[in-house]
Amino acid sequence: MADFDVKIRLPREFQQGDIIEVKLKIKHPSKTGLQVVEDAATSYERFIRNQPAEYVRQVDIFYDDEPVSVFKMNAASADDPLIIFKLKVDKAAPLRILVEDHRRETVEVTEDIQFT
Repeated sequence: MADFDVKIRLPREFQQGDIIEVKLKIKHPSKTGLQVVEDAATSYERFIRNQPAEYVRQVDIFYDDEPVSVFKMNAASADDPLIIFKLKVDKAAPLRILVEDHRRETVEVTEDIQFT
């Protein structure tokens, strides 16, 4: 079981054919694992790895089981990243988000697209 959390936020009301803004909040730390060496002889020795990196690797977006988008991320992303994207909602179908972290653990969340 992954130890991070993912939440989807959709607009309150939308109609079929609208382009909506989907917000995806990922509760996950992001650390490079690098430490600055103050007395480094060269710029290549300026950083050392003192712990493993922690970050969200990839976010896959599916709408009605069709791939919509892929976000490839790295340790330079912020803690608890917020991803915002546009989606044209032309049918009532599930929106599925699959988030993978640096340990290749995954969290999947699904929100049903329903029209008002």
